[in-house]
Amino acid sequence: MTDSPPASFIHLRTHSAYSLSEGALKIKTLGKLATEQAMPALAITDTGNLFGALEFAEAMAGSGIQPIIGCTLLVDSEDGPEGPAHTKNALDLSRLVLLAKDETGYRNLLKLSSRAYLDAPETELPHVALAVIEEFSDGLICLTSGSGGLINKPLAENRRPVAQARIERLKRGFGDRLYVELQRDGMDDER
Repeated sequence: MTDSPPASFIHLRTHSAYSLSEGALKIKTLGKLATEQAMPALAITDTGNLFGALEFAEAMAGSGIQPIIGCTLLVDSEDGPEGPAHTKNALDLSRLVLLAKDETGYRNLLKLSSRAYLDAPETELPHVALAVIEEFSDGLICLTSGSGGLINKPLAENRRPVAQARIERLKRGFGDRLYVELQRDGMDDER
């Protein structure tokens, strides 16, 4: 046994090299870093895909670290000002981070990730409607995703009633599996 520091933090929002333009770390490197920091668990939450999930689970298990499989999804809140005919782009869509808490959650995460690509028109970024997330919420833990998230975006735009309606909707869908993320990176939209 080594004299490593006790785990004081577990990353629940880690992007690997499978998150294009967002992450650069290879899966094996993640395991090494988590071991050095004495983390008992680590989550992978690549954006829009689960490409690294199996590799991640195997690498973490080999390192003695509990793998947590998740995904960051772009979400159409269905209540935005853009209207139904508007093409969805990165500015119109919010994010949610979903973590699988059990096998049912993992299966639902697979469905949601697939639906993001299959349901979105070719001219739009892969995304999923909030109603679809509600349909497949069993076994999933929801993180509201900080500044680019479904709750913070309307707050930053001074649309408090929209944020309130969204948080109530998420609470109905996820219950005690909903966590509001607060981030302090010094960005204007985090105030």
